[in-house]
Amino acid sequence: MNFSQLQCFVALVETGSFTEAAYTLDLTQSTVSHALAALESELGVTLLERNRKGVVALTTIGHSIIPHVRALLVQAEAIEQEAKAAHGQTSGKLRLGTVLSLCPDVLASVLTRFRTSYPDMEVVLFEGTMQEVSEWIESSIIDVGFVFHSACRIESTLITTDELCVLVPPGHGFHAKTAVTPRELREEGLIMAKAGCASQLMEMAGFEPSRARPQVRYQASDSATILAMVREGLGITLMPRMMLPKKLEGVIALPLDPPQPLPIGLAVRSQAMASPGAKLFVQTALTWAQEQASLLPRAR
Repeated sequence: MNFSQLQCFVALVETGSFTEAAYTLDLTQSTVSHALAALESELGVTLLERNRKGVVALTTIGHSIIPHVRALLVQAEAIEQEAKAAHGQTSGKLRLGTVLSLCPDVLASVLTRFRTSYPDMEVVLFEGTMQEVSEWIESSIIDVGFVFHSACRIESTLITTDELCVLVPPGHGFHAKTAVTPRELREEGLIMAKAGCASQLMEMAGFEPSRARPQVRYQASDSATILAMVREGLGITLMPRMMLPKKLEGVIALPLDPPQPLPIGLAVRSQAMASPGAKLFVQTALTWAQEQASLLPRAR
């Protein structure tokens, strides 16, 4: 059993295709196929199911083994990065997770600075729901990910704070208000994202899980679609302010009363075991956040 075989196994699981796995690893398809066959032969088990199209799916034993393989490869990558750091080199791979449309400007700004500071670090971006990002961190699929700070079970470093807003069309009864209370929200039909963080946003807005369920009329995957539906009067929605376009057309953004801050952090599975690349990315984000805070007008 060698690392090349393990890398092929993981690539096949993540892509679901021999062709895509070969492309990802810059290998031939036959090499990937032989590596998997050799690994299965050595272990004496079938790890992946195949069909005529070559599409793969994990077997029961494959499901049991894949977390250990991922953790092993993560630690191997960390060892290589630590060794290079001892010689003053910063290179390797960083797998970064982010929630769909959450703080896109923060992601872009920090990623740009990180790439400028560490050009030899390869960043692979994973986009998913809040629940998926948390699960990816716990299962070592990614090294670091943006999450709601203190809202998950993993270690998180506070980077910045957003604000939860209520989006309504101009003709709505809320349009003349300066803020919206949780009680007023409970009477409204909502349009929410299909992403797993939608329930967290509703809880933050005052919807208690033990009480009556919120009236969710529609769910959509894309924030632009949700805003278009709000614009047409099909319902109202909740969104972090950083998700909103620079110019809002046909909708009004109102704060909650009381205001609902959204602390955004960067999480890793373990601070002690995090790779040098992951630690550098968190530090880069912290430095960026401190500089942004220094630019804000100070209260007198």
